[in-house]
Amino acid sequence: MSHIHVCLVSDQPIPNLTTILQFEPDKVILLATKDRSAESNRLEKVIRQKGVDVKTKEIKPYDMNNVISVCENLIKDYKNDEVTLNITGGTKIGTIGTYQVFYTCGKPIFYVNTQDDEIIKISPNEEKIPINVNMSIRDYLAAYGFNITNYVKEDRHINDRRHITEAIVQLAIKRPELIGEINRELKDIDKAVYPKKISLRNDRDMDLLCKKLVDYGLVERSRQTTIEIPDEDAAKYLRGFWFEEYLYMTAKSLNVNEVKLNVEGQWDASGKKSPRNEFDVLIAKRNRLFYISCKTANPDRYVDGTDESIGKDYLYELDALGDRALGLFGKKMLASARPVTNDYVKKRAEVMKIRLVDGRNIATMKDNLREWLTK
Repeated sequence: MSHIHVCLVSDQPIPNLTTILQFEPDKVILLATKDRSAESNRLEKVIRQKGVDVKTKEIKPYDMNNVISVCENLIKDYKNDEVTLNITGGTKIGTIGTYQVFYTCGKPIFYVNTQDDEIIKISPNEEKIPINVNMSIRDYLAAYGFNITNYVKEDRHINDRRHITEAIVQLAIKRPELIGEINRELKDIDKAVYPKKISLRNDRDMDLLCKKLVDYGLVERSRQTTIEIPDEDAAKYLRGFWFEEYLYMTAKSLNVNEVKLNVEGQWDASGKKSPRNEFDVLIAKRNRLFYISCKTANPDRYVDGTDESIGKDYLYELDALGDRALGLFGKKMLASARPVTNDYVKKRAEVMKIRLVDGRNIATMKDNLREWLTK
C-alpha cells in the first residue's frame, strides 16, 4: 500500500512542504486552480528533487461540484492506497469541497499550524503532531520562486579573521563616525585600481585597528595615516562585509538548523529576464526562514534631493524582499552598525514588524538574535 498525500496549492507553499517532508509520502498530488500554475510548478520541482513522485490536478476555484468530483475520482483511483489530505491553503470553495469528500470517506485530514509549530490532525480523530521538519534555505526559497546561484560556501577565512571583525565591531560601537570615514574612502570599490591606498584619520583608535589589519596581513601600511588595500575582496570586507560576517558568525553560534551568508540568486520569470537579488544573512530554524539585512552606512543620512533618511529606504527594501521570499511566518531584521536616531524610521520598523538592532545594541547581538529566533 502506497501513501498518497494531497495538498491544496496557495501562495503560501511552506505548509504544503511541511507535511510532505514530515510524512514522506510515496506520491504527492497537488490540487491547484489555473491561476496557481506557477506556484504548483515550483512545488513540483522542489518535491521531485526530494525523490517523491508528484503531479498536479486542476480544480476550479469557485465550483464546488468540480472540486467534489475531482476529489471523489482521486480517492476512487487510489482506493487500495492510504490517501491523506493537507487542507492548509486554497480557496474557501476548494477547502470546503475537499474537506467534505475526505471527511465523508474517513480519510485523514491535516492542517499545518506554523505559528505553534504543530500539525493538527483534524479527522477522523483529533491529534496534535509537533513539526520536526528542518527545511533547508534552498528548498524554502525555491518554493517561493527564488533559485540560489551562489553563497559563501567556505567560511574558514571568516573564522580566521574573527578577531579583526570583532575589533571593527568594537570600533563601531565606540566610534561609529570612524566607520563612516572608512566607508567614504572606499566608494566605488568595484571600479578602483588595486592595490588602492586610502588615507585615514590620525587617531588612536584608528591606529590600533590599522595595526591589527597589518598584523593579520589584510593591508599594508605605507605611512602613519595611509594603508594600502591589495584587492577588491579586502576592500569589500573593510567597507562593510565585516558586519555581515559578524552576524553570520553570531547566528552560527546559536541553536539553528542552517545559516547562509551573501546568498545570491534569481527569481522565476517566464518569458523575460529573471530579476536578481541578494540576501545578506539567512537563518533557517525548523520550518521558518529569518532574513537579516546588514548596513554600515549612516542610516540617518538624507536621500539626495529629499528630506527623508536613507534608513526609510532600507526598511522598504527589506520589507519588499522579505515579503516575497519569506511568506507569512518568516521574520525580518535590519541590523545597523551605526545608530538609528530618526524616530520615524524606528516607528515604521515597528509597524512593519521589522526587528531593528542598531548602534550600541550590536554589542548584545547574540542575545538579540536568540530572543528574535524564539519569540
